Formats: sequence, C-alpha cells, structure tokens
Amino acid sequence: MKSIGSYQRVQIAALTLTLFGLGGCVEYTIETTLNADGSGLRREEMVVDENEGEWVDVSYAQFGELMFVAGGHGWTHREEVRDGDTLHVFRREKVLSDFAAWVDVSGDVHIAGATAATASASVGRVSLGDVHFRNASRVETGQVAEYTTFTYRETFYWENLLDVLVEFFVQSFADMMDARYADLTSGERGEIVGLVRGGLWSAVDQGILDAADEEEKRLYAAFIDRTAPQAAEIARHSHPGADEGSFREMLQRLYDDDEPLEEFMDEKLPGLALAINTVIVFRLNMPGRVTNSNSHDRDGNTLVWEFGPGDAGPGPVEIYAESVVRR
Repeated sequence: MKSIGSYQRVQIAALTLTLFGLGGCVEYTIETTLNADGSGLRREEMVVDENEGEWVDVSYAQFGELMFVAGGHGWTHREEVRDGDTLHVFRREKVLSDFAAWVDVSGDVHIAGATAATASASVGRVSLGDVHFRNASRVETGQVAEYTTFTYRETFYWENLLDVLVEFFVQSFADMMDARYADLTSGERGEIVGLVRGGLWSAVDQGILDAADEEEKRLYAAFIDRTAPQAAEIARHSHPGADEGSFREMLQRLYDDDEPLEEFMDEKLPGLALAINTVIVFRLNMPGRVTNSNSHDRDGNTLVWEFGPGDAGPGPVEIYAESVVRR
C-alpha cells in the first residue's frame, strides 16, 4: 500500500498516460470528526467550477451519474456565483452514532469510470463498468496504560483501472500487429499478445509506475528488449520476413503516441477524466492528543491531507492518524 507523498503525475506502465495534475475543476472537501465515545460527524462538499476543466466533455446529467451526486445519495445542490463564476455546490452530512457506524462511511466516495451508456463495453477481458474509484474506512480503539487509544484509517483506491488501461495498450498493439502481420495463426497471435501483456505487468511489478523519468525509460526499454526478439521469432513461422525491428517500432509507438488513449478516455471513460480533474481535501479531527499521522499539514488541531484520485493510480492512498485520551 502506498502512503501519500507529494503530488504525482500518475503514469500507467509508463505508456505516456499522464493523469493530468491537480488544480482541476472539482474541489472535493471531506471534513471528518471522531469523538471519544465513537460517535462522529462527516461533512462533504463538492464544488464544480464551470470555467475550469473544460476539456472534460460530460453533461450535467452525466456528471451526476459518474460522481454519484444525483438523487438517492444524500447530496443537496445549489448554484452560487463567486467572482463572476458560476459554481455548482453539492453538500451532504452524515452523523455517526458509535464505533460500529463508521463502517457505513466506506463506499461514500465513489466515482464511476464509465456511464451507463458505455459500462457494458469491454477492453480485452475487462468491462468498463468495473472501473471505479472508492473509499474504505476503519476506526479502532484500545487501552494502553491509563490511555484510551484511537486509530483512524481511510483508504482511497481504484478498482480495475490498471487492468483496463493495460488491456487498452495490449489491444492497441494487437491492432498494429494484425495490420502488419495478417497471416499469423490464432495461436501465434495469442502467444505474442500474451508476451506483451505479461511484459507490461512485469514492468508494473518492477516499479515503473512510481519511477523517475530515466528509470521509467530504462524499464520500458528493458520491456522492449525482452519482448521484441521473442515476438519476431514467433511471427516468422507464418511471416518469414518478420523482423525484430518492426516489433520494437510498434512497442515504442505505444509509449510515444498518447492521442489514442485520450480519445478512448473521452469516449469510453469520462469518469476517469473527471476523477483526475478532482482535488480531494481531507480534514480530520481526532479525539484527545494526536500521537501519529501521515497528514500533509495541520490547521490548528485539524489534520489535513490534499491529493487527487490520480495519486491512487499505482496503488491505494491511505490516510492514517492515531490519538490518545487519558481515562
């Protein structure tokens, strides 16, 4: 599990998938208070500025569907004008009665990758309707000497994001290969596609998602070095003239050309575009004295984190805090 660091540009398998930066069109503030008796209060506010993030091509109805702020989810909505800009402000509040009630906070943060119109589509073996950004929370308490201890954890994570994006690149490669080597048998084609898929996931396992630029390039080059010779050898059974260079060129195009991915996101995964254009500000009030946390900042006694759903691309983002109250 990845703890929160500085803002990141999230790159999926280093395939030029820049999930944009923070400072987008949606400001999502979550204010959470945990009391010593286990009760608490959760206030959420989502502010959407019509004048920012204009490249996100979704209707108001689609926004409500993707961000789960339409009817049935407890949000109120009103329009406000600030400095001449029209803002859509969504708010909701949840009262927690005791420690057991905190499990109900899990799933409150929810962004769908696809609308109902595209959710049934799939890329390779992955359904677009299975791509979601979610949260899960856990509150624990205990006794140490004369103190009562409190631990708050909340995790923000993607379901199936890496899977669908890796499959997108695998399919893009397969389309290039089919155009160039049309006479491959189904077995040969499947073997080469499997090599590419396995190589991309191997690069993910080796840390390409969090790598600095030079290390990212090195890992991707190593992926090409491993994959291209094997792919060419397989292709020569049906295409004697198949050469390693052509496979190197196709694999490099996956890295260099991001336009197909942008079109795919716009058409099929608009919720992903919304999510990565969102800033989450999480404010946490703990009972007693805070003894440990991974917060970015403090505002008086309030712990503050600021991040975006894109930060959870390589792996879950977790906020964590501990406090004690003398009995």
